[in-house]
Amino acid sequence: MFLFRRLILTSILTIHRPIMTSSSSQSVGIIDLILSEHKYMRDEYEYFKSVKDLTKLDTRIRQWIAYIALHGHKEEIAFYPKIESYLDDGKKDGHHIIKHGIKEHRELETELKKLVEQSPMEWKQICKAVDRLVHHLNEEESDILNPLRSKLNDKFQLELAQQFIAAGQLASDKPHPELSKKPEETPQENINVGLAEKHQDF
Repeated sequence: MFLFRRLILTSILTIHRPIMTSSSSQSVGIIDLILSEHKYMRDEYEYFKSVKDLTKLDTRIRQWIAYIALHGHKEEIAFYPKIESYLDDGKKDGHHIIKHGIKEHRELETELKKLVEQSPMEWKQICKAVDRLVHHLNEEESDILNPLRSKLNDKFQLELAQQFIAAGQLASDKPHPELSKKPEETPQENINVGLAEKHQDF
């Protein structure tokens, strides 16, 4: 059990690379926390482009894929369900905005899973995954994160950030395009799949 907890703690510290320390993460709200993870995803891709020999990047790209998958699953467990009622863009209510976000997660995970299964990885498939990723990050930032800044107080943002970090212990870090696209089903599905995978690793 101790080894299992230590492995989980190690994975959490690795996954939250953009936030320097656990103490500093306590003062970072959910919006800035998610944006910091988005920045890390984009920055990694920019680094990939600078390396001529793709075979030297295999491990790092697989870590990047795990990071993206875990990020999306954490959102579905601990972020999307909590902020749905705060969203309304005049055309779609919060439920439809969140449903669209989850649909985009599944589409992205489809491309990431194809990439994971390649050996060696192909730059063409990386670009397909990045196109999906960048589209989703831009849309999530404009339709969800930016509008929430004026709607969520600091205390609630800090609470959501801590719940988001804790969700890293429950969520899967593998692409799962087969999961449901329904907002009411995805939180528990993600928890079940993630815990089952961690149990297998243990």
